[in-house]
Amino acid sequence: MPARPSHIPHSNERTALQRMSVAKGRSSEELHPAGKQTIATMLAKGWIERRSNDRGRPVYFITEAGQAALKAPIPGKS
Repeated sequence: MPARPSHIPHSNERTALQRMSVAKGRSSEELHPAGKQTIATMLAKGWIERRSNDRGRPVYFITEAGQAALKAPIPGKS
């Protein structure tokens, strides 16, 4: 099977993006099963952004690019 294009989220990325799309500001623990590497990849792709909450802890927000990636059709699905 060919590799998925990088502009289409894989399952862990899609799950994390879906969780962020329904609530503002998610901690890394709330993005499970997305781990540190997946979060770093989504940051690099511009799909999410990192901010600090009122306690100085990192929280992640979906960006417009992340919303677009979430809406991208999954290859092989109609």
